[in-house]
Amino acid sequence: MGIAGDARTAGKLSAERSLVCPDLIGRSREVSILDERVGAIGRRRGGVVVLLGDGGLGKTRLAREAVALATAAGLPVLAGRSVPGANPVPYRAVAEGLLAAFRSTPAPRAPDLAAFDGYLVRLIPDWPGTSPARVDESPVLFGEAVLRLLRSMAGGRGCLLLLEDLHWADAETLAVVEYLSDAARDEPVLCLCTARQEGAASELLDRLERRDPLSVIRVAPLGGPDVDRMVEACLSTPTPPADVVEFLRRHSDGNPFLVEELLAGLVAMGQLAVEDGRWVSRGGLTARLPRSLHDSIRRRLTGLDRVTRRVVDAAALLGRRFDWELLPGICEVDGRAVVHALRKATGDQLIVADGSGFSFRHALTREAVLAEVLPPDRRELAARAWPAIERANPGLPGPICELAAELAEAAGERVAAALRLVESARRALASGALSSAEAAARRARELAGSDRNMAAVVDEVMVHVFVAAGKAGEALELGRRVVADPVGHHAEGAQRAEMLVAVARAAVTAGDPRSAEEMISQARSASGSDAEGGSAGPALAARIDAVAAHVALERNRLEDAEALARSAVEASGRTDQPEVACEALEVLGRLARVSRPGESNAWFEQEADLARTHGLARWHLRAQHELALTAWTRADFQPLRDTRDLAVRYGAMITVAVMDLSLADIALSAFDRDASLTAARCCVEASRRYGLATEPIAWLWLAGAYALAGDDGQMNAAIDRALTRDPDDPRILADLYGRVLVTRAVVADELDSLPALLDTSMEYVRRAPPAASIYPGRLLWATVHTVTDDDFGVGARAECTAAVERIDMPVLRAARDVYAAAALARQGDAERSQQIMRDALAAFGRTGLGTGMGYVQILVVARAALREGWGEPVVWLREAGAFFAAGGYDRAARRCRLLLAETGAPVSRRGRGDSAVPTTLRALGVTSREVDVLKLAAAGLSTKAIAEALFLSPKTVERHLSSLSDRTGVRGRRALTDVARRHGLTPA
Repeated sequence: MGIAGDARTAGKLSAERSLVCPDLIGRSREVSILDERVGAIGRRRGGVVVLLGDGGLGKTRLAREAVALATAAGLPVLAGRSVPGANPVPYRAVAEGLLAAFRSTPAPRAPDLAAFDGYLVRLIPDWPGTSPARVDESPVLFGEAVLRLLRSMAGGRGCLLLLEDLHWADAETLAVVEYLSDAARDEPVLCLCTARQEGAASELLDRLERRDPLSVIRVAPLGGPDVDRMVEACLSTPTPPADVVEFLRRHSDGNPFLVEELLAGLVAMGQLAVEDGRWVSRGGLTARLPRSLHDSIRRRLTGLDRVTRRVVDAAALLGRRFDWELLPGICEVDGRAVVHALRKATGDQLIVADGSGFSFRHALTREAVLAEVLPPDRRELAARAWPAIERANPGLPGPICELAAELAEAAGERVAAALRLVESARRALASGALSSAEAAARRARELAGSDRNMAAVVDEVMVHVFVAAGKAGEALELGRRVVADPVGHHAEGAQRAEMLVAVARAAVTAGDPRSAEEMISQARSASGSDAEGGSAGPALAARIDAVAAHVALERNRLEDAEALARSAVEASGRTDQPEVACEALEVLGRLARVSRPGESNAWFEQEADLARTHGLARWHLRAQHELALTAWTRADFQPLRDTRDLAVRYGAMITVAVMDLSLADIALSAFDRDASLTAARCCVEASRRYGLATEPIAWLWLAGAYALAGDDGQMNAAIDRALTRDPDDPRILADLYGRVLVTRAVVADELDSLPALLDTSMEYVRRAPPAASIYPGRLLWATVHTVTDDDFGVGARAECTAAVERIDMPVLRAARDVYAAAALARQGDAERSQQIMRDALAAFGRTGLGTGMGYVQILVVARAALREGWGEPVVWLREAGAFFAAGGYDRAARRCRLLLAETGAPVSRRGRGDSAVPTTLRALGVTSREVDVLKLAAAGLSTKAIAEALFLSPKTVERHLSSLSDRTGVRGRRALTDVARRHGLTPA
């Protein structure tokens, strides 16, 4: 019989002699919960459930029950398992489940999976599609990809994902599980995990249980009666020996696995045997007996012959599931001896047949065997196993690289182990598994020890890991040491220059352009180039120039930046380096934005075209984002939306979230309540799901949206969340007081609180570091001081004007003109003031950006003008009142009406409204007052609210609505809203 035939026989014998309990004893509560959770999948109620308990308590058996329930319901089941090791493979358990599921089944092609091809192909190498390069590397985005894939299975009915031994999981898998715990709650996807309360998973398990106590099922030891029942089931007899039952009660601690293992140990030692068809005890059970799994397995190991013990020890070194065909060479025995050993180990319940191979019956079994391997034996076996594994697996694919590192370390070859861990770190870095990459690199550094050459190699990889992980400070600190080490990169040449360029990039990211400049200088020297490029290879010289251009831009040496960027663009074309060209073109675009705004878009468009042609997703999006920002300053928001759509196609979900943040900002500044709530909520949700740094600002803009909605409770709750990370962040506090709370004060008609709020905001503005935001509240602050201070706010205006001039935005210039006009009016120059104010009001109407804050500014100026008797407050109040009334801001609109009444100006009467009547409606006989009513009705205001805003009675409003219906031939508020939209009376 050949080796394969002997292996099958070994598996058969194991089944015949098995003492595994055939029934699930004492777990009715847990099964009931699992039944309910699996049944809820069909009702689109999923999430994460964890079976938590010590090893051997039956978590896997319970998981099998859940699998059976899901299968009976016609749901697909995917299963993966984490394995122990100092350097776990990123996403191992998740990838194992997906690979098994789609090995022979076509992958679904749901529309919402298209943006995630780049993630799914990392988990499923044969995944179809274009697999575009990803922009955002994040375990959370892998989680979103997994969620969408699982949701699409079984025709959208969902599935069960089983992840076993979560306590051994890599950081990326834990992040995916945490993501699913929230994201899958209302999806037809249930992620069932088994775990012990140990290792890196402990903190996650605590968080899951705090958030949802029902998500963690604590599996407790069995009680005495249940242990008795289990013994009866294992031995298939209602009358097992009393002393054996008592022994197992005392020494198993209610652990079902130990009950089975201890029973197997008693049988193996001959202390429990079948005589005349019944089980009998042969005594000795009251002696010093095993109290743990290790003791039980130790006894069985002791009873093995020398060859079998050697085979079992070698198998344990290879992992829980091992390649048994390698064992003859590792153990230096023939194949038949190995099969005999496997048969014996299977019979003793150390090993089980697993498909066409073998595995240890339980992870605990393998751990116990490894603990019994003496250090000299471990080193000898590992020294043979390590090269055997590498010969059998060229290139060390997947987890084999990790295993090779462990074996090399066990063999005493620490430097070789470090080298393999470096490769593992590089692979993890390439796949975006940054936590695993960092863990592997750190372990490699420990193993490198005093070997300076190996330490230099590890440190070089670590620099790249830190840069990718956004740890610019650590990357810069380590990078400086690396480039100062004469051993690293052979201390010279292009390799050293490449590292210096990487460190320069880290320095730019860390906000240290001086250090970046120093690194660029050293890179030129290392590559043999002079200041003009010299003898450096043209490809390397182009890369150096591109980074140097960014450094020069940061150092405000604009001419140098332009020269370097142009040189890099030209050289990159000759050396076929489109990514370098994109990097340099971005510098040219930013330079033009400062000095020649009309030319900046041409550079960004060239960058976008080049990136699109060469499939450089990251640079394509960066270019599109720059173009969108330029358009935004001119109140053209469509490019921003287009960039968001592009990010969705690329699977760059973080970029999508950033776009939503910008859209929330725009809507808040325009006092667009609904759009502000929608965009801010989307950004908050994405920020939380993806763990983005945008979360505080997203919460702040959501607080502003609630301020527009008049919901103080929700606003205050959102403010608390915005300040959770840093309660003293001046950037958040500046916009909190100068924008969010100012918005609330206007909507609530508490205008007298504005000066204090704005002065507080400016205290934080002055503390905050310079940033792209100029804090719109600053404009209103300058306006308030202009209309109240005896010196006409000369200092405030000068400070604010300096900030406005740094950014080329028409809406900011219009706001500046408003307070300039107010100052002129207070100084007696009425003619110039009125003309400037008219132009500013016209600009507000054209821009469509910041209109809400603009009309708040107009209201402040009109109120002061009315009090002191200058300007045209009647005109201004009518403009502001119409804006606030159309938006449904009743109190602000009423304030405008009351101030108008103080002027003695007539308040609009029937037929004499404030609105212009479109020609098509005028032909139907619609009046200006009816258009006023139509606008507010289309904005969603109630009849009572419209009446209050227009100083009419509710019955008069109803008559206007009835007249509108008669004139337009439509019925109902929804139809009238459509009429308003068709005639341009509401936003598109």
